[in-house]
Amino acid sequence: MTKALEAPDWRRLTCMVLYSSLALCVGFLLSLELLAQSPKEELLTVAESSQFKATSTSAQVEELIGKLAAMAPHITAMEYGKTVEGRPMTAVVCANPPFTEDRNDLRGVALVIGNIHAGECDGKEAILMLLRELAEDPQHRWLEHLVLVFVPNFNADGNDQMAPNNRPGQVGPEQGMGRRTTAEGFDLNRDFMKLDSPEGRAMVRLIDRLDPDMFIDCHTTNGSKHQYQLTYDVPHHPSSPENIRQYMRQTMMPTITERLWQEGIRTFYYGNFDRGNTTWTTYGYEPRYSTEYLGLRGKFGVLSESYSYLDYEGRIKASRAFVSACLDYFAEHVTTIRDMVRNVRQKWLDRTGQFPNEQTIVLNAEVAEFPESFLVKGFEDNQPKDYVVKFLGRYVPTIERSVPYAYLVPRQLKSAMVKLQQHGIEVEELTAPWSGKVEAAKIKAIHAAPRAFQGHRMVKLDVEFSVTPGAAEPGDWIVRTAQPLGAVAAYLLEPESNDGLATWNYLDEHLQVDSNFPILRIVEPSKFPTER
Repeated sequence: MTKALEAPDWRRLTCMVLYSSLALCVGFLLSLELLAQSPKEELLTVAESSQFKATSTSAQVEELIGKLAAMAPHITAMEYGKTVEGRPMTAVVCANPPFTEDRNDLRGVALVIGNIHAGECDGKEAILMLLRELAEDPQHRWLEHLVLVFVPNFNADGNDQMAPNNRPGQVGPEQGMGRRTTAEGFDLNRDFMKLDSPEGRAMVRLIDRLDPDMFIDCHTTNGSKHQYQLTYDVPHHPSSPENIRQYMRQTMMPTITERLWQEGIRTFYYGNFDRGNTTWTTYGYEPRYSTEYLGLRGKFGVLSESYSYLDYEGRIKASRAFVSACLDYFAEHVTTIRDMVRNVRQKWLDRTGQFPNEQTIVLNAEVAEFPESFLVKGFEDNQPKDYVVKFLGRYVPTIERSVPYAYLVPRQLKSAMVKLQQHGIEVEELTAPWSGKVEAAKIKAIHAAPRAFQGHRMVKLDVEFSVTPGAAEPGDWIVRTAQPLGAVAAYLLEPESNDGLATWNYLDEHLQVDSNFPILRIVEPSKFPTER
């Protein structure tokens, strides 16, 4: 039996109309408030003003930064270098009170960069939005505990080589994006050890100057299709500090991930499926990559990879939300993070006199899976599907050597010494002859790559070590490992390093089978006749 329709309750309907009217009024007032809070037209990014069809040229980036710095005393723009084509390389410092590069400043320092690959422009636009957010609020929640430095347009020359087909398969911006490499054809995210490019050298000088605790590098990935708006990662190198890596994996990133999922933004560790969707594999661990380099320096390196198959607006929003979540976490845990970073620095400084010791440096490694399985959200026939996979996301050492007391670098290796100094590594020149026990590496084989990579035919050496008497003359150099960049120095100077000076051909003319590697290891404490 069908139930008859009930007569309307007019009193209830009247109340509903009144409530609806009130809701419309409140909604109208809220919309006016939001309109008042929305950015002024002259402060919109190019992405916003184009309805997310375009990205900013380098000149437009500089123009917006200039406006924000002019309106906000706590925003300072500084030129930290020039590109090959002469474009300014600009960093924007956000600090209240001002940042004086005082190591006793209790605030944490975060360096956030975008556009290292200029076709991956989402991070650039997200950073500009964050800069505007900070410019409009001198009491922003981050500024009590943090000094923030943003480089939105790292690869400025590549940025201005815009074309719609620079990133095949990427969804927007439809009016075009920059290209991956610099004007010279360098991939800046392969340049952090060899420092071939002026852009790379300028960035490392900036890192030396700022000494950041946290570094965030914003990219866009076009790898495997998955359901995440953004993927991320932390340093993999086995010689990056274990306590920092574990803290990031077990505490920091799970918290950030949970917060973003609550906002509707799905994130997971960076990776790619194999053909059968049974494994999920991360990227390389070599310090030629920005976040791996910062990890080797004892910093919190964070990789951000928005998803190229997501629409352009969505990628920018995901990048902005991810960077914001990282900075929120840093501000909340600034003491913990700063202490961990400073303890790593002090550990290297305290090496003087502690010999022999068991500190090692990993010079080569291979990818390995985590012991547990992981659920990764992918697709099958364009339909969402969850896969239980092996996660190849960590690296285990294949070549590991003790870290010596110092390295002896002959004065003939001027190009090697220049590279060390470009990193900010401390070197000392001998003012008188020196002799002592050294460890020499006899070259047993030289393997040169058949093809060039980034303008180099990379070299791998097989060596055999022995202890022998050593001697040096005035003008030779000593590189002590008891310094903040001791790990970077060792990685550059060891013959078996897969990202060292020998790897990148800086020692080619001094390499010969059955001869000693030209750089010697001083394995015991010694007094050197130098001027420090």
